[in-house]
Amino acid sequence: MLYPPDPGEKFACVGGNVATNAGGMRAVKYGATRDYVRAMTVVLPTGEITHLGATVSKTSSGYSLLNLMIGSEGTLGIITELTLKIIPAPKAVASLIIPYEDLETALAHMNPQAIEFMEREIVLASERYVGKSVFPQEMDGVQIGAYLLVTLDGNSEDEVDALIEQAAELVLEAGAIDVLVADTSAKMKDAWAARSSFLEAIMEETKLLDECDVVVPVNKIAEYLTFVNKTGEECGLVIKSFGHAGDGNLHIYQCSNDLEEEEFKKRV
Repeated sequence: MLYPPDPGEKFACVGGNVATNAGGMRAVKYGATRDYVRAMTVVLPTGEITHLGATVSKTSSGYSLLNLMIGSEGTLGIITELTLKIIPAPKAVASLIIPYEDLETALAHMNPQAIEFMEREIVLASERYVGKSVFPQEMDGVQIGAYLLVTLDGNSEDEVDALIEQAAELVLEAGAIDVLVADTSAKMKDAWAARSSFLEAIMEETKLLDECDVVVPVNKIAEYLTFVNKTGEECGLVIKSFGHAGDGNLHIYQCSNDLEEEEFKKRV
């Protein structure tokens, strides 16, 4: 079985995930945490213990207090117990590493389990942190400037192979330099380990940092990041960004190693 929500904070608790309605890397196909909460027990500010939702598919009587509590970040009560939905796990999974010359061409449309985008500098920082090189730096004489990391899943290897073929054709037409298939558990583990350590890699190399977590329409990601990078230059800050290309959720990190904290905060 599979519990699909996959937030980036791997050490987070499920109660916190529900309180923030966490999304994560598989949200593009499977939805956010909200879609998997059936019922909960909550302690209200008065001390009263209340039960919301039910272990059935449909509960349409009265207000949807369950959904009011999800994402309320502890302001309405403290969640003490959860009943969550799980689904049958896909029988076959494969990941694609798709290199591009630049970020502007690194966006495509398919039906993946996960689709992450990343620029060159954050990948290099991550590989330094994990001590392993997974993503190609140059191909066919072209320096790679951006990547998509895509996971496809299905009910059989034949189904996933067909999806890979369709995806490869699509992204190559859209400007990808190549398509690298990580079809073994070891290759997939290495690729996603590099992606999962982005924040740790930034923290390792940066004295001062602040995150701006934003969501934009998926067809505006490249345009927005171009604006972000230009603004970072104007403000004298290093910007490192990555995020979920499938749902437009972007993580923008403002970084500095040479500013005093007060000046850093002012520029941020």
